[in-house]
Amino acid sequence: MSSTEKPADIAIIVRSDRPESVYPAFILATTASTMGMKVEMFFTFWGLKAIVKGGAEEIEKSFYEELRARGMEPKGLPRLQDLISIARSSGNVRIYACSTTIEAMGISRDSILEGCPIVGAASFLARHGGGGSKILVF
Repeated sequence: MSSTEKPADIAIIVRSDRPESVYPAFILATTASTMGMKVEMFFTFWGLKAIVKGGAEEIEKSFYEELRARGMEPKGLPRLQDLISIARSSGNVRIYACSTTIEAMGISRDSILEGCPIVGAASFLARHGGGGSKILVF
């Protein structure tokens, strides 16, 4: 993450592992990407689970179970792992893990999905705090 690069059009901070936070974050990121926008996503606190190996599967499973418990069947919603893959391969979405959260929660750096740089909040905000990006928080 270079502070000399032009900031992304949209910065998304994901702080929750709840499906109603993680799914919209990735849906907006991949949609913006297909529209030619640059997106940077910063995963912190519980949201980090989405980019820990195996975490997306757990989030998706709990979401599907919750829907079924309410008498609904998931229809027309892409799998979370697919959304993450689409985002990562788009060339327009960068995904970052919060270094402070990793340290505070004792998460192994090796458990973070490959290709997701680990950065501090100051680095992320230095790029987006000046008003050049729209910041969304989930």
